[in-house]
Amino acid sequence: MDPDISGRIPGQAEARGSRRVPDGTVASDPRNVAHVLGWRRPASRFGAACLSALLLSAAFPPLETDWLVWFALVPLFWMPRPPNGLGRWAVGLSLGYVHYATNLHWLNEIGFGAGWLLAIPCAFFPAIWFVVACAAETALPTHGSPAAEDGRAAAAGWRRGRNELVQALLLPAVWVALEWVRSWIFTGFPWNQLGISQWGHCRALRITTVTGVYGLSYLIVLVNVSAAHWSQAWWGHFHHGRPRRTPWSVGAAIVVGFIMLYGVHSVPELGDPDRYFRVAAVQGNIPQCREWTQEQLEESLSVYDQATRQIVAAAGPELVVWPETAIPAAVRFNQDYVDMLTELVPAIRTPLLLGSVDRRPLPGQVAGEEQHFLDFNTAMLFDETGTYTDYYDKVHLVPFGEFVPFGEMLPWLVDWIGMGRGLTPGSEFTVFRFGEHVRAGANICFEDAFPGISREFVLSGANVLMTLTNDAWYAESSGSRQHLLHAVFRAAESSRPLLRSGNNSDTCLILPDGRIVNLLYDPVSGNRFVRGARVYQVPVWDEPGYTWYTLHGDVFAHACSVVAAASVASLVVAWFRRRHALLERVQGTV
Repeated sequence: MDPDISGRIPGQAEARGSRRVPDGTVASDPRNVAHVLGWRRPASRFGAACLSALLLSAAFPPLETDWLVWFALVPLFWMPRPPNGLGRWAVGLSLGYVHYATNLHWLNEIGFGAGWLLAIPCAFFPAIWFVVACAAETALPTHGSPAAEDGRAAAAGWRRGRNELVQALLLPAVWVALEWVRSWIFTGFPWNQLGISQWGHCRALRITTVTGVYGLSYLIVLVNVSAAHWSQAWWGHFHHGRPRRTPWSVGAAIVVGFIMLYGVHSVPELGDPDRYFRVAAVQGNIPQCREWTQEQLEESLSVYDQATRQIVAAAGPELVVWPETAIPAAVRFNQDYVDMLTELVPAIRTPLLLGSVDRRPLPGQVAGEEQHFLDFNTAMLFDETGTYTDYYDKVHLVPFGEFVPFGEMLPWLVDWIGMGRGLTPGSEFTVFRFGEHVRAGANICFEDAFPGISREFVLSGANVLMTLTNDAWYAESSGSRQHLLHAVFRAAESSRPLLRSGNNSDTCLILPDGRIVNLLYDPVSGNRFVRGARVYQVPVWDEPGYTWYTLHGDVFAHACSVVAAASVASLVVAWFRRRHALLERVQGTV
């Protein structure tokens, strides 16, 4: 027999076919299914990354095959690791970019390839996770030489199990830490965390009352890692005759899942609501444009005026809600809009909450000098007489949609990407009061993707949440549906009902347990992108109490971040030690 590259005879130290491959692992290692591909191995790595990315995206709208997310990362663990850092970054960025480019495709509806551009920075987060996963596997190998394992079976088995357990607990923490960083860095984009895919499972949603959505993301990655370890052990047993075993990571997934799913049963149930609040939501389905015309304004005024009069006459609600920027004009600075509201609200004798751009003088200006104004994205409340009584200014603005970062220094960027306005963020979390018992906090647009905003409303006394949004910018894409699913988690995390008022789609009521009810749609075609109105019986609890998550916030995500930072630091130290040891060995041979 010919010696292999290590100088040993196949069959003596290692089984036939278990020669070393360039990335330092054993070729018969069950991770290296692609070792038979030879020169095509780099393609198999990128193929595995793209497959995992597409499986992740398939768990979200429009496909919503949520079960796929529990196994989506497994292909990455089966492919041979890239032999160097550059290769690992390339594979990781492929994973991240393909996932976000397909997941955010709906953003391309607004032009200039917005979804593809946003996917570039977002891709770095899965890439960082993959690089850390590769480093952890190098420092904590779960496979080794069969000859070494035969000679020291007990010690090798213990080390392998320990390493699998550490990887299974560490890698989910790193993923959660990166999701948390993505939620605030550069104003934040907490869109489609892995846990969002499980919106339809009410039992799983109870976890969020303690951990927020990050608890589900942790559990998903933990199951992925343990599934990869289990499938590799299964492959090693049936294909290579290795002893049957169950990886320790599988036990960790079972224990952690049990604690999360059944530990939250200590959370008290709300019981029956104390009352119901009748709210009419009007969905105008008005197409959007950057520069509106007088004809479009008149159409919008007519649609909302007629729909509101009809629903109030038919159902007699206690409040009417219009979505964000229902009418494409500033409500207090357009005479046609003012005239319509002056006639409508006293006629229906019902309070009206609507979204509009509002303009106010800059504070501290001297009378007689040129006046300067600030523009806000505002939820405005008019009482039954038509008097403007209260407002909430959107706190978290959309970059490039409501303001352009560094716009004063880069005016060409404003002309290219800007939406023709530069809004000012609000500073207070206003709670609207309707009678003695109903206190509502109103998210505007994608504010309901940020759990901290709904949490601030609840801590300020809100027992009902709302979302006033305008997703018509994205036409009939999956953007509105993805947006809706984030609101499910805001309701579940705080145990508050949430009424969603959309411009073109997905107007509905979300119950405190996360169930979506009474979605507004065409009963004949099933189409959600319709023009219509509906009255919702919003359940109200006078004193619903606070969930652990509402009181303490993202403690779970912070803990994962601490663990991830400490682990990454230890991996860096271990890398430097290996490099130093290698240098000493090289110098010793000179």
